[in-house]
Amino acid sequence: MPGSTLSADVCVVGAGIIGLYNAIQYAKRGFSVALVDELTPRSKSNYKVGESLFGSSNAFLRTVCDLDETISESFVKRGVWFTYGMEGRPAFDRNVAEFGFQGDLPQRWRDSMTAKKFGRVMFDDAQIVRPEIEAKLRAHLDDFPKITFLDRGLVRDIQLGDDTTNHQITWRSRDNTSTGTVHARWLIDCSGRAQLMVKKMNHDVPLDDGFTTSAVWAQFSAPFDESDDRWNFDFPDGSTIRRDLDTLHLWGNGYWIWIIRLAGNRISVGVSFDRNRPEFTGNMRDTFWEVIKRYPVLDFLTDAEMLDFGAYRKVQHITDTYVSAKRYAIAGDAASIIDAYYSQGMSLAMVYSWHAANIAERDLRDKVLDTGYIDHVNRAALADWQIMRGMVKYKYGPAMSDSRFFILDHLLDYLIFGAFLADRFRVATWLHETGGYTETESPRARELRRRLSRSFSLSQSSPWGKLDPLVVAEKFDRYRAGLSRRARWRTAHGVHLRPATGVMRPDAPVPAIWRLPFLNVLRRPHITPPAITEPAFMSPDLSARLPWLLARFGSFLLPIIWHAVAYDVVDTGLRRARHVFTGFRSRPKSPSVDRG
Repeated sequence: MPGSTLSADVCVVGAGIIGLYNAIQYAKRGFSVALVDELTPRSKSNYKVGESLFGSSNAFLRTVCDLDETISESFVKRGVWFTYGMEGRPAFDRNVAEFGFQGDLPQRWRDSMTAKKFGRVMFDDAQIVRPEIEAKLRAHLDDFPKITFLDRGLVRDIQLGDDTTNHQITWRSRDNTSTGTVHARWLIDCSGRAQLMVKKMNHDVPLDDGFTTSAVWAQFSAPFDESDDRWNFDFPDGSTIRRDLDTLHLWGNGYWIWIIRLAGNRISVGVSFDRNRPEFTGNMRDTFWEVIKRYPVLDFLTDAEMLDFGAYRKVQHITDTYVSAKRYAIAGDAASIIDAYYSQGMSLAMVYSWHAANIAERDLRDKVLDTGYIDHVNRAALADWQIMRGMVKYKYGPAMSDSRFFILDHLLDYLIFGAFLADRFRVATWLHETGGYTETESPRARELRRRLSRSFSLSQSSPWGKLDPLVVAEKFDRYRAGLSRRARWRTAHGVHLRPATGVMRPDAPVPAIWRLPFLNVLRRPHITPPAITEPAFMSPDLSARLPWLLARFGSFLLPIIWHAVAYDVVDTGLRRARHVFTGFRSRPKSPSVDRG
């Protein structure tokens, strides 16, 4: 059977959203691209996980992928919301622990922006319908003559070249009627859970601490009742928002549910659960419905409105290599995935695809392979995924029922993403100026990209960016383990802390930590700060330059949150000492012995 032969600078394997993004980004940098995958009716239409844009995914899709208008027509994401204790409750009340961040900017700040598109790139996250976005991207490939889309086959064999020879990628259609070979200097593996290069090169990192999860999800055509005030949240200052306009997370004992509203009255609903829990070992569709029916507020979801259903029995895997000196990169689920929590799969995939493109571009254009950059990227990416694993690992355990753990663990998340905001702003600036076309970079943009090549990751944000990335990940995990350990001691010894609330806003971003010692006695236990309204003439132009506070937000938050952790250490230590002393005082005396 004769086959075709194609030569390209870059071969991208896999035409999901990450593969399509990579193909376009390399074409915009001036390189020829072969994109290889086999499209089926199912792959074109199924509803995939990854609808919530968070982190940098919004910025990359609006600019590199030219989807600004399409994303603006998607469901607007107002923020993120987390709750614990809603099982069996028909409405949210003060017996539920809640934490959230509202990303929607005050209108006065929007009015002050001189660059409206930059405002959308940086701030306007959305909740997208994946198959529709991927269809737009496939149609957009026609605008790039440098991209050849081989959509008739799956990759069957990869032979890596050496310093002087190109890689050879062989593909064949499922029915064996078509075959071909691609010769390329760089290979970008976006093959998803097939993990072609991880398996071929043995890059898998063992996850052997016993924490394993499964995920089930569905899409529904089931509109929210906009008049249903059960979804309302009232701030202490009297203003009101709706929780369902955020990416909503409902935590239970050993699992969590996501609720993501989409355009066209569609809803993405999923359950991620601990595989070690005996109640979650049966049929995954049955498990999905058993968990959903624990929540009366979700009683509008029925099997009749289900559009699609999917499941991963084993979710988690991590690789130790994201870019190789052998001239390949691994992105998206082909590299690492821990949990759908915070929607970091797409965001981190695009972050590290951007780093990989910087490395590949210098090799292709200048014949310089920057092994120092490669090593830094691999350490930072591995650390970022370890940080993400730490974010979810302890939340699945019994500590989550402790209100203080719920608040403090989410505050650590807030610290990490808050510190990342400065570089998110910088990369949004670079993307807004260049659109991903590096050949038209200004000297300012070129210097910005050089700076970001070192700092653009969760584990290298300021103020901890001077530390080794893996040390940063280990330190955060140690703090979370301590929070969990103290919370479990409190719950085991009958220490009941009232459920508390903390909701941050752009104009009220600093948690009222001073309230923490008094949450059990306050009429309304919360650490929600009051909003600050500046005079209209002082409203910042957030599209002009990186605001001073945003640039140092991580450094500003760090001592505040560490003081909260220190209070938890001291308070629990005193309770332990009181418990030991009380137990000693109440211990019965040994009976005397008559020695007569």
